[in-house]
Amino acid sequence: MMRTTLVGIAAFATAAFALPAFANGISVPVPNAVTPFVPSEKDIEVVPQVTPGDQIAIACGALANSKADSDVRVVLTISAIPGETAPGYKKVLATDEQIAYGAVRVRIPTVPDIQDHTVNLDVYVVDAKGSQTCNAGHVKITDTLPAAASKKSDSEHS
Repeated sequence: MMRTTLVGIAAFATAAFALPAFANGISVPVPNAVTPFVPSEKDIEVVPQVTPGDQIAIACGALANSKADSDVRVVLTISAIPGETAPGYKKVLATDEQIAYGAVRVRIPTVPDIQDHTVNLDVYVVDAKGSQTCNAGHVKITDTLPAAASKKSDSEHS
């Protein structure tokens, strides 16, 4: 009796779940439970590559709302990416800040063993009203530019 009831409830739930998929004569396939998840391009973060000494610009909501006299800091936090060894420190403060038009330009610091690490960029804005933060994503710090970027820069100089 209990088994029949459970089978009936499962059949009813399946029919109720599938009913909207067949409404108005439109047939929509129901995903198979054993189909593996394959990420699309929109699910994958593109991580730009930079080298120590490069200058980058960051724009985020905390900067858009900041005042001219705000104290802005950009902190690079070493991310735990498989295959990357810890450099011996967890965070580095970016330098040479220039703030203009709702963005901050900073120089990627030249510190020992930062090459071949992925870092998370966090922006901190402090003013008389309080503080705001924003996460600006990740960058991969390498010791050389990627081959495509170096070829592009060579052709631009020709």
